[in-house]
Amino acid sequence: MQNVHTHTWNQSDHFAPETVRETDVSRGFPIDLTVQFDAFMADMASFDKVIVFGMKARLNGYWVPDEYVAEFVARAPGKLYGFAGCDPTQHGYMEELRYGIEGLHLSGVKMGPIYAGFDPRDPRCDAVYAYCQDHGLPIMTHSGTTFNSKAPLGFSRPWLWDEVAIKYPNLRMVLAHVGHPFCEECLVVIRKHPHLFADISALYYRPWQFYNMLIAAQEYKVMHKLLFGTDYPFALSPDSIAGLRHVNDMLAGTALPRVSAHVIDEILNRDSFSLLGI
Repeated sequence: MQNVHTHTWNQSDHFAPETVRETDVSRGFPIDLTVQFDAFMADMASFDKVIVFGMKARLNGYWVPDEYVAEFVARAPGKLYGFAGCDPTQHGYMEELRYGIEGLHLSGVKMGPIYAGFDPRDPRCDAVYAYCQDHGLPIMTHSGTTFNSKAPLGFSRPWLWDEVAIKYPNLRMVLAHVGHPFCEECLVVIRKHPHLFADISALYYRPWQFYNMLIAAQEYKVMHKLLFGTDYPFALSPDSIAGLRHVNDMLAGTALPRVSAHVIDEILNRDSFSLLGI
């Protein structure tokens, strides 16, 4: 199995104090999201390959240097693959990105439009998209909602990436979390574009939404465009796997349609790295 969506960071070093407070409020209790390497690797025991990234988004108080990600994944070469962060609202973002890829040998790019406060169609992004398309680098982008108060929800809509994919048809991109709660919008966008995918990370703990998304994906015939991810440390791997395998359990005694067990196995065993060109 492969996991396309995990994080690494040190909360005290990489989150602004206000961001930490909002995280605590979102959970309903204080929580330290610092990723400890040994605990991370134990959680990733089921996976042969794992994508790891931080976040660069000054607006909402996230800043994980690419060096930190590179050092983290270097502790498990061949299993962990790091992505460089990119916030195109900040000075020198392309120089940082080139260093992350060419100097630190990271394998892709992580962007968070809602967190950094930019429209994915912003002209400042064109240099990023062109660079990634030319170098065969995949982009993982957050799509859908968040708890951060300064994050503009208007920049979270999956349909915004439709225009990007039209302009850059060979650019491989993953829309995280199937754009929740705009899941069907995300599905119709990824259906159009051969190199556009979505990951199902951090959705299992909203089981009714998760189920409806999977049924919609089944009906739109885009199950092959869904990649498995967990969103560690927000969601753990055993729970994420079990949540997918048992998505039909709540339907017992009803006539509601089932998510295909065959398709569930395909999602769990998909060679996502090959699809992303890694």
